[in-house]
Amino acid sequence: MLEHLKASVEAITEDDAAIREMLWELNVPSLLMSIVHMSGDTSVLSRYPAPRMMNVVEAGAGGEQLLEGGYTRAQAAQIHEEVLTAIAAYRQRGGSLPELDDNVVSELYTFMCGHELDQRYENFIREEIALDGVDQRGLNLETEALKAAGRNFPVVIIGGGMGGVLAGIRLGEAGIPYTLIEKNSGLGGTWFENHYPGCRVDVPGHSYSYSFEPNHEWSCHFPLADEIRAYFDRCAADYGVKEHTRFNTEVEAARWDEDSATWQVTVVDGNGERDTLTARAVISAVGQLNRPKLPEIDGIDTFNGPLFHSGAWPKGLDLAGKKVAVIGSGASAFQIIPELAETASELTVFQRSPAWMFPNPGYHMAVGDGQKWALKKLPYYSKWYRFWLFYTSIEGVYDKTLVDPAWNDSRSVSAANDEMRQALTAWIESQVQDPALLEKVLPTYPPFGKRILQDNGTYLAALQKDNVELVTEGITAIEPTGVRTADGVLHEVDAIACATGFYADRFLFPMQVTGRDGVSLNEQWGDTNGRAYLGITVPNFPNLFCIYGPNTNLVVAGSIAHNAESQVNYILRSIRFLLEGGHQSMDVRQEVHDSYNDEVDRINADTAWGWEGVNNWYKNEAGRVTANLPFRIIDYWQMTKQPKAEDYRFS
Repeated sequence: MLEHLKASVEAITEDDAAIREMLWELNVPSLLMSIVHMSGDTSVLSRYPAPRMMNVVEAGAGGEQLLEGGYTRAQAAQIHEEVLTAIAAYRQRGGSLPELDDNVVSELYTFMCGHELDQRYENFIREEIALDGVDQRGLNLETEALKAAGRNFPVVIIGGGMGGVLAGIRLGEAGIPYTLIEKNSGLGGTWFENHYPGCRVDVPGHSYSYSFEPNHEWSCHFPLADEIRAYFDRCAADYGVKEHTRFNTEVEAARWDEDSATWQVTVVDGNGERDTLTARAVISAVGQLNRPKLPEIDGIDTFNGPLFHSGAWPKGLDLAGKKVAVIGSGASAFQIIPELAETASELTVFQRSPAWMFPNPGYHMAVGDGQKWALKKLPYYSKWYRFWLFYTSIEGVYDKTLVDPAWNDSRSVSAANDEMRQALTAWIESQVQDPALLEKVLPTYPPFGKRILQDNGTYLAALQKDNVELVTEGITAIEPTGVRTADGVLHEVDAIACATGFYADRFLFPMQVTGRDGVSLNEQWGDTNGRAYLGITVPNFPNLFCIYGPNTNLVVAGSIAHNAESQVNYILRSIRFLLEGGHQSMDVRQEVHDSYNDEVDRINADTAWGWEGVNNWYKNEAGRVTANLPFRIIDYWQMTKQPKAEDYRFS
């Protein structure tokens, strides 16, 4: 366990008038927590109701716009005065904070969640929020023997995105040598590669970051790609990961050598030079959405103008005043279309199916100075704010995705799911007045049957501009001057952007990975049927670990950053098993792997995204969900907290 999470705060020097104004920007539940930390007095919790989660529609349904947590402006004003009182006493003490015992901390958790917690859930929160400043997710090799063994355990990490940089940081902290292989010239993974107009994350930035390395300087609540890339680049620099990275280099093949119990990893750099690295373990952090997939349309090679994938947007491309086509209406297109609608002379959007969108007025909102002030200066505010974002994204939604076998409506999978469908329908209807357009943009499949997108109104507003046309006729061909649809119309354009997704069902593609007895990973997986125990380990491939592997994508379970930390935690403790036991390798038992994946398939099949009535990128060509984790995030956290020796064969 590493103690580098103490909540350091800057001194509060602003006067009450300035503070009072800034408080209106802040999260009310987190303010209540900060009051207790500054005062040591929990009586404030008895004067106000516990916070509750609400969507945008519910927040304004009663006539008065409620603030985060369901508080009225009058309640918030009273809480602000209590904050000012607590700050005054805190400053008078010179910035010292009272010690809170475990009972008080438990009371804070219960209040913030709005209900009594079982011990498992409280442990889960304690680790995530780390009020005690102890980072429980790193690997600390305590003895000299373990440290020496660690120094002789070289690891190769494939991929320098969120997961790869995290693995490098953790291995470096433990003193384990590693080499990170990155195919690009910089770090950041998908955030390095995707730089299309409007590219941003759809998870709040303050929770889309490492738990041990908060960023209080996000410019937007949902940051743009360049800012996210810069965050991971800074983390890599600060923790020395760059020094271990080979840029512009790809892994061509990895082969397990049984005699030496090592992986022989063949890499090729940008000049075509090959090298072979020897590793005791390989960590794949290549991601699921990193190989662009162009559509299979007749004539795609005949177009006269620029034709490109959204994930490989040409640098310096100027489409102002041009006639532009966007093929696709998923997450990337959802962000691209409003941007192009502002500058293109004509924008034609080709939609195969519409998207459900979750109302989020703050999706493009800048982080105010008050919020930045609080994150830096209010004791423990940043920790509780991160937890609030995290908690409200994982609770209260999961049950709405589960299929009720008795439910009989193709537009939803249960009564709870239908309730959400009606709320999301009302949101879309509130923005579209044209009945013909409404019919095109209103989904007829269940919510969560495909990826739900964050919406602040800009997408549907863009579709209603005079220079924008939404086409739902199927595409039959691409011709030199445009796109031909099934109704015979040729839509003439100057450029075509294909927002058509990735090879999401081809994990570790296109590397050739060979395990025990010459088994090919591609053959074992049948190319598009990836399976792994916990999404991390694979039978016949000893000491191979995956981050963001098969069935680990999150739909309703919070930030992928948390998931990556759970996976790296498991990998680190697996390596510890090997070092402590003097083992050369660990290989997951086939029966353990199969039993786990049977459970994954069973639960996924009973969700909206696994329901037989929908098609999506979560499924492979056979209809099996290969992308998504079907469990609650607390369950997956528990599964990955400590590997079980009985699940593996050691040699």
